[in-house]
Amino acid sequence: MKKCGLIALVFAVFFLLTSMAVLAETDADRLDRLEREIKDLKAKQSAAEKVFNYDTAEFKKYNDFIGVVKEDGRNDSVNFNPRDTRFGLEASHTDGNWTGKGRFEIDFYGDTNGNNLIPRMRLGYVDLANNSSGTSLRVGQDWIPVAQQNPATIDFGILTAAGNLWWRIPQVTLCQKLDDVELLLSAMKHRRTDVESNERMPWALARVAYNFGDGSLVAIGGGYQSNEYAQTGKDIDRSLAALELKLTLGPVLFKAEGFWGEALDKDFLRYDMGINDSDPDNPEEIEAMGGFISLTANATDDLTVSAGYGIDDPKNDDMKTMKGTLSDRQFTRNDMAFVNAWHKVTRGIKVGAEIIYVNTERFDKTDEGMRYTLSMFYKF
Repeated sequence: MKKCGLIALVFAVFFLLTSMAVLAETDADRLDRLEREIKDLKAKQSAAEKVFNYDTAEFKKYNDFIGVVKEDGRNDSVNFNPRDTRFGLEASHTDGNWTGKGRFEIDFYGDTNGNNLIPRMRLGYVDLANNSSGTSLRVGQDWIPVAQQNPATIDFGILTAAGNLWWRIPQVTLCQKLDDVELLLSAMKHRRTDVESNERMPWALARVAYNFGDGSLVAIGGGYQSNEYAQTGKDIDRSLAALELKLTLGPVLFKAEGFWGEALDKDFLRYDMGINDSDPDNPEEIEAMGGFISLTANATDDLTVSAGYGIDDPKNDDMKTMKGTLSDRQFTRNDMAFVNAWHKVTRGIKVGAEIIYVNTERFDKTDEGMRYTLSMFYKF
């Protein structure tokens, strides 16, 4: 009984103290507090996009966006795709010299499997930055921290398997800003999809960027990862070097990126393109080079036009023993060229049109196809 009485007394005192604190808050204090809370909580703009595609060939392996042309895939088809729609929330607050931010974003890609439900999470991270030192730490799922440039395509795939390295990957990334220079270190790894996987080490990545002019930059980055392959026990050494350039030239934005790497696959959306496993007891790293250029110009206040080209070129000698057994995702060279335009109809709505040409080489055989796209985009 004494114990119950003591607990009741503690709760009574706690309730009395909190009530007095609330009563002590004046109307002005309450208004200031609410204004700060509203200012700290920011809704990230979301977007709804409806896309109409006409394809002159079969594109693999991503269905809704372009990867490569299927071998002998000459069937043409029409696709209405609303899955580019995405929703997100971003919240931030400042406390002294520290600014904290959280971001969450979803879209409607993926399959209804146990490890990838629809909707899927695109982004989900916490960022902590010190405003006086220029140091920041990001933990969670974000875009890959190196090779950060993306071409201005309407197609959701942004030159996938055609020179643009990208994906959204779980990571821990540390940045340091020193005036116009930004230094970055990161540990990054594709999520585990098989509990029997013996991949233990993440990618270790670094990037140095120099910012100049009005949004222009040049950057160099790279990384390394070493893990055993399957059950063979053989070490697979993965490496990457990437160069980025972004220039603002009046009304024209120029972006370019180039890469060299070995055994680059799922962490950079190059599935099945990292390892030659035609001999499963002796898997070998595939060397590759590639890159893209992208130009965007503001033709008028309401009209933006873009064009670009990208290439992914694995070393043929590293793929010779795979000849005749290449999967739909695999190739010895893949090129894409695009041209598009966006017209702003209202403050939040724009319509776009795009033409993409794809040329996929598999040793001595080449397949090609075209994608024609119409899109309506609403940002709210």
